[in-house]
Amino acid sequence: MTEQHDPVEDWLERDVRPLMPPAGTLERIRLRARRRRRNQALMAAAACAVVVAGAVSAPQIASALHSAPAGHVHPPAAAGRTSLPATPSGRGSLTPQSATATPEPQHSTLTPGQPANDPVPPGFEPTSVTFAGTGTGGVVGAVIGQAVGGKCATRYCTSLAQTPDYGKTWFGLAAPVTGPPPASSGVSQVRFLNLSTGWAFGPGLWATTSGGWPWHREDTHGLRVIDLEAAGQRAFAVFASCAGASADYAGDCTAFSLWSSAAGSSRWQQVTVPYPYLPMRSSAPSSASLVISGGTTAYLLTPSGEVVSGPVAGGSWSAQGKAPCAPGPPQADGAPSDAQLAAGKSLLLACDGGQQTSIYSSPDGRSWKKLAVLPVSGQVTSLAANSTGQVALASTRGLYYSGGAGTQWQAATVTGSPAAGFSYVGMTNATQGVALPADASLGEIFVTSDGGRTWSASPVRSA
Repeated sequence: MTEQHDPVEDWLERDVRPLMPPAGTLERIRLRARRRRRNQALMAAAACAVVVAGAVSAPQIASALHSAPAGHVHPPAAAGRTSLPATPSGRGSLTPQSATATPEPQHSTLTPGQPANDPVPPGFEPTSVTFAGTGTGGVVGAVIGQAVGGKCATRYCTSLAQTPDYGKTWFGLAAPVTGPPPASSGVSQVRFLNLSTGWAFGPGLWATTSGGWPWHREDTHGLRVIDLEAAGQRAFAVFASCAGASADYAGDCTAFSLWSSAAGSSRWQQVTVPYPYLPMRSSAPSSASLVISGGTTAYLLTPSGEVVSGPVAGGSWSAQGKAPCAPGPPQADGAPSDAQLAAGKSLLLACDGGQQTSIYSSPDGRSWKKLAVLPVSGQVTSLAANSTGQVALASTRGLYYSGGAGTQWQAATVTGSPAAGFSYVGMTNATQGVALPADASLGEIFVTSDGGRTWSASPVRSA
């Protein structure tokens, strides 16, 4: 039988030639593929960026949670506060729970006005005081010390408080996150050049350019800072090599050098003083004293009793002459004993002779004239003067004043005079002055508004 031909099968056995897509189809497919690969790469990069950002932000958040300014404590229970204040300097210890509900607190800075909701930490014990600025409330004061008896926000209780009205009212102020002496970074003294620039020192060194928070630790090259003064746009500090332990951070100092820094700079440079005083060495534990006269000339009373001076604006220093007495071993706050230097209308020097104290004056530190002899009770601890002729002297028994540029003296009337006397006295202007009790646990300073004749206590605490 003849096999019949199947046309369908014949068609299936033929080679099939695929139809080509319309023009441009393949190019559009390739373009879409490239776009898809690019988008996938961008999404992967964005995911990496989120991971990196999270890694960078985490320490910053942790810092905000655990590094609130030292001395910032939980508000007292009696105040009825259950949440963080709106604009405090870190009062209240932040926790991750509270941080999620409350933004990072604003830290209080030095201001002529009243900082809102910023209390002084409980148990405040002031160890140093400074005044600066000419705001609406006049000069603004700041004290540094330790908060005692409260729960501090960190393991440190170093605290600052400020007063816009010369001790009538007090408010908190952001402090450096560090401890007291003898830690190398601990501080016990404070100086403000103006409402923005300030330093906390003794024996460490911290600086602020924003009137408080933040504070930055400065490099002291392993030395201790025992004195610091500032004027114009510059600060000067005495760095010392010391072996004192405990709170006696300025004890057993046998080598001293003078350093300087421009305001707002963290760079300290050694000042070139005459060769015999670079560095200044002492065979026995001693100290040094630094003052600035008229805002233009700085004077340093060296351990040997020589006076060297130089311009605040910068320039070479020179030896002036020998003072009638030399600094002795340091006191508890680092200030020298035996010889107290001050700058008013002229340089003044109080030489403690035990039973009596001699007052000398000099226009430039070269030659000295004896002005008076005082039968001072106790050890002389501090001398202060201003350009209008008011002079004040502090001792471990009381306060003395002179309205005649140091020629005539009287014992001041001190209401509630502390039994241990005073460690510091300063004159801000013709009428206002401030003094620190030697016993910091009293939690107060003393102020005068009549040129040093009468003094009254100002407890450093919130109203």
